[in-house]
Amino acid sequence: MHTAKKNTIDWNSPNALEQLAQHIRHPLQSIMNVGKNRGTYDTQHIEQILFSSSKEISDIVEDILTKARANTLSLTYHDRPDIFHIYESNENVRKMCQGELQPQKIAKTDQDWLVNLEREVYGNISQEYLDINELSYKMAVSERQLHRKVVNLVFLTPNKYVRVLRLHKARQLIERYVQQSVSQIAYTVGYKDVHYFSKLFAEQYSISPKQLLCSFR
Repeated sequence: MHTAKKNTIDWNSPNALEQLAQHIRHPLQSIMNVGKNRGTYDTQHIEQILFSSSKEISDIVEDILTKARANTLSLTYHDRPDIFHIYESNENVRKMCQGELQPQKIAKTDQDWLVNLEREVYGNISQEYLDINELSYKMAVSERQLHRKVVNLVFLTPNKYVRVLRLHKARQLIERYVQQSVSQIAYTVGYKDVHYFSKLFAEQYSISPKQLLCSFR
């Protein structure tokens, strides 16, 4: 008898989605195999496999809904600011910073503030000119306070901080096959000048967006 495996997805892992795909793929494959081998199984055996596989998928879906309702399922390091990961993984970004960024020393309230700031940036990322004054208004602080807080937390000016996030998002678009050309990627993250975008991208990632795009094809 086919027995459904216990859902062992680690929701705290950055690759939770990949684990989820694997867990769903397993029961679906079992169902497909039943379809291919109907002549070799008796009816009762087929029903047992279909019921077990369907229940496994149902349990996974229910777990997803539970996590979503509790707001604990995050695709971005569980509400850890993206700038932390970018800083830790990119030497060029570290060189841009005027000081050493130490995430473990940043208070949770300030990390939450950065997460909200990133959401505002990403939500308006296609705008060519992201108005810092408008951004500060949405964050309920003055433009001067926004500037001071961003500099104090991540050692970048707001404009440089936004640029790092724009280019980070551009790299994600390439790696996830979301866009098919450099110009499309540039426009999506707010750059109308494709050559300028390519120059900034290469400065941040030591590879041109065209080269990176080709490497994923």
